[in-house]
Amino acid sequence: MIGLSAGESGSPKEPGAARRLVRGPRAAAGVARGLASWAALVLACSGAGCGVIYPELSPPVRSVPAGAQLDPPPPGDLYFIAVKGAQIPERTRDGRKWDSVGGSAPDPYVVIKLEGRELLRTPVQSNTLSPTWPGQKRANYRVPRGSRLTVELWDSNPVNNHPICVKRLSSLADAYQGELNFDCPSGARVSLQVEPAHAKLGLGLYYELRTRKIFVTRVLEESPARRAGVAKGQEIVAIQDRLVAELEEGAPQSLINANATTGVKLTLRAPAGDELVVTLKNGPIYPVVGESIGID
Repeated sequence: MIGLSAGESGSPKEPGAARRLVRGPRAAAGVARGLASWAALVLACSGAGCGVIYPELSPPVRSVPAGAQLDPPPPGDLYFIAVKGAQIPERTRDGRKWDSVGGSAPDPYVVIKLEGRELLRTPVQSNTLSPTWPGQKRANYRVPRGSRLTVELWDSNPVNNHPICVKRLSSLADAYQGELNFDCPSGARVSLQVEPAHAKLGLGLYYELRTRKIFVTRVLEESPARRAGVAKGQEIVAIQDRLVAELEEGAPQSLINANATTGVKLTLRAPAGDELVVTLKNGPIYPVVGESIGID
């Protein structure tokens, strides 16, 4: 119930309380409408039931040990790309200070575009000639072979952002691996880190525990689960040949996690009724930007 600081009879406890809560006919009507809506919601939930939010779970994702051999290796069109830093001259090409307010150094940031579409953007790092952008997103990005990248270094300003450097790069697969440095006509120098996609270890699936049922809610694009044919919307009917409907609370998650290293057997049923039996083991996951998996 909604408390209105009222006694058992529903009247205000102290003089003036009603005036503080309801100030005239219009306000009283608003309160009445709100109470009516709330009462209708309570009746609807109690009569027909409201939507239930089920927990989404996933097996653990771990870092790759140093020196480990990854099988399969990273996809050829997936790269780890980060901006390592830049060196910017003290003044613009025409001798002006970068900023007239808040310091003489620029407030730089970098935008990298893939065929004209923004791929990544660093945060602005204020008042510096040697930015490193420690708060930037570290991720794997899909860059199809032959695609062209444009690297733009900007000075952020309240009115108009000023370009410091624009550099067009040829295909990453053909030209660049490791650390990439290039000079700009403005005198600036930009350094990128370009490497094959970084990996994590895990199964790469997410699932939802419902009453006596489990459904796959997400599958990471480059993961053991996707490579085995697991897809969103499939029902997990059995784990290690044990029917999910007969498992005790907490047992499904325990069975999946405990057997992920040696191999967890899943019986899956698609919405159309087709069944698929797979055995998943922890293996390389190459998270694509936007999949909410952090990269070391």
